[in-house]
Amino acid sequence: MATHVLWQADVADFDAWLKVFREDTAVRKSAGIHDLHVWRDPARPDHAVALFEISDLDRATAFLESEELAMHHERGGVAHIQVKVLSPE
Repeated sequence: MATHVLWQADVADFDAWLKVFREDTAVRKSAGIHDLHVWRDPARPDHAVALFEISDLDRATAFLESEELAMHHERGGVAHIQVKVLSPE
């Protein structure tokens, strides 16, 4: 069974963030991170939630902690990030 990551963050503008997020799909794929779902919280319109499937936890973790991702977050107006790794039983 696959490992998953639940990612949540406040974004300055959801639509602007989503554009940057979609542009970065290939970067995530190269890190072994596969997009499953993206949601907008209806109670907090500038709160983004994403679910990813991870094929290589070490490579994905290195990317999630990278300076490259920090720059992507800055471009997308991302703040208050919460990342939860979910592993199968």
